[in-house]
Amino acid sequence: MVNLIAKMEGQAAPKGLLDVLMMLETGEKSFTELKALDLSPNTVLSRLREVQEKGLVDQKLFPRKGRKSRIKYVLTKDGEEVLKTYASIREKYTELRVELQNLQEEVRKKEKEMKYLLSSAKESAS
Repeated sequence: MVNLIAKMEGQAAPKGLLDVLMMLETGEKSFTELKALDLSPNTVLSRLREVQEKGLVDQKLFPRKGRKSRIKYVLTKDGEEVLKTYASIREKYTELRVELQNLQEEVRKKEKEMKYLLSSAKESAS
């Protein structure tokens, strides 16, 4: 087996790579389901192509009665191994994502507060 870890070492993981792999860890997902990640559709598609090329994710066709088959993405055994190997990184990554989301929410609140103060100051000056 090709050392998949070596494929990922020495380079920064592209934006959203871990997000896509971690979401697939819970089971097969359609592209529509993966778009729920806080990533652009183009980024999701790019990450899917990259992990497929590395053998970490496969596509499966799911036939639907009277409708077009649905493509779902699923982790391969190699993809599962990569996630296990990077468990400590994943934990820290998840912590940082939560912290980032909290900071972004705080920024939004502060921006609202500043707008209110500026509009109040304009009204007082008039």
